[in-house]
Amino acid sequence: MSLPSTFTSEEAYFKAAVDFLRSYAWIYREANTACIKSLDAMPVQFKDYFLELTNKELNTFPFVHEHLDGCPTEVLRFREQVAHLTPSIQTAPTTACKALTNDQSNHSRRMAPKKQHEIQELAANIHEHCADRTQLIIDLGSGLGYLSEALFKLNDNYMILGLEADEKRVRSARIRSQQLLSPETHLSISYQQLFVTAAENCRSQIEQFATELARSKGLTTKTATTTELSTTLIGLHACADLSINAMLLFLSIPQVQCLHIMPCCYHKLALTERGTFQNFPLSRALRSAMSADEALSFNRPFMRLACQQTNSRWRCDALKHTQHGTQMWTRALASALCDANELVKVKRYNLAQNDSIQNNPLYEYVQQRFQLHSQQTGDPLDWRAVHEQRFAELTGRYSDGKGARLAEALCCLQATIQQLCENVVLYDRLCYLQELAAVQHLSVEVRYEKLFDEKLSPRCRVLIAEKL
Repeated sequence: MSLPSTFTSEEAYFKAAVDFLRSYAWIYREANTACIKSLDAMPVQFKDYFLELTNKELNTFPFVHEHLDGCPTEVLRFREQVAHLTPSIQTAPTTACKALTNDQSNHSRRMAPKKQHEIQELAANIHEHCADRTQLIIDLGSGLGYLSEALFKLNDNYMILGLEADEKRVRSARIRSQQLLSPETHLSISYQQLFVTAAENCRSQIEQFATELARSKGLTTKTATTTELSTTLIGLHACADLSINAMLLFLSIPQVQCLHIMPCCYHKLALTERGTFQNFPLSRALRSAMSADEALSFNRPFMRLACQQTNSRWRCDALKHTQHGTQMWTRALASALCDANELVKVKRYNLAQNDSIQNNPLYEYVQQRFQLHSQQTGDPLDWRAVHEQRFAELTGRYSDGKGARLAEALCCLQATIQQLCENVVLYDRLCYLQELAAVQHLSVEVRYEKLFDEKLSPRCRVLIAEKL
């Protein structure tokens, strides 16, 4: 992600983005299971507009650089502001190597197309940048070892250290490596269990694992370390805080020259006692644009929106939009009936509905589909008269299918700002990495590249950093 061309500084961009997001916080502030609160907060001009929208117009709306006739003033201003704040990102040329693309082995065929695509593209990109300058690759969150294996097939001179927190995955990765790679290569790949952080003891453990791997290859002596081995840090689906820890390790370990990390699952970032995220905002530029109290509004629903699927999958026929809006509205309606100490869970998925019930769910249908539970004990509870009263009030307020149509309108608005939300999160990290490098007097080049087809992989942007 990057600075839009209409801005000359990150400070000005973050201030404008925060001001905009503050004004439209009702779009993302609540989880979609509580979307009735968002619908209540939706301005009347937006409601009236979306209730009259054709399916073609609904499909076009999130694509803010495409012209859309008939928008009222407030809605038009919203789309123009999103276009102003969202960078236009071009798809990078495909770099996947033929050796990977044509791999039709049994273990590759069993992989989902999404994972195959991600591994092929990321491995090829890493190899393109690192083949002539990297001896050791450290794969953070290595999982079952697919990325490490793909890289080794591109260059069997790599030494690869895979680090994974899940012990079962480490064991599986070791077994896969023994079974799928030739015996002479077994000394070149090592999988170790480690929960990766940027703490000094974690850096020491990584150094120890790397040294043991290098010694098995005869590249170091008993007294030597790996400080002379040019190293690259990589990671596919660096969930939650892992990508930030990877950035800090990149800066703090002298022999690490390159970083290729694909962040994801921003909503899983660790929280402080106050309820804000430990690692958002990070950069001075974004922190200065956001007050301490305001940071609370950039909550898990905001982060979840930033990492949900992009608008590349938004366009569909009217029936699918209707079905999705109805599902979301009915789920939110059931949640809105609960007392503060109650919750609902879906108990039946395939109840038959006619079209009128889909648009205007009956109270009996809600009772049949959702089970009421106690939040404290988890025990099932009976629906009561007070729930039916709330149901009548809510369905009266959003009668004639308005609830379902406005629920899908809210999804449309979320799809419209999704890339902006993700850009704020990821550009904050880029600025933070540059700020820390400057403090340490390190010359670095940092950028994001769009490597993947976002229809297959919504998290398609990889952070690439290199020490110069």
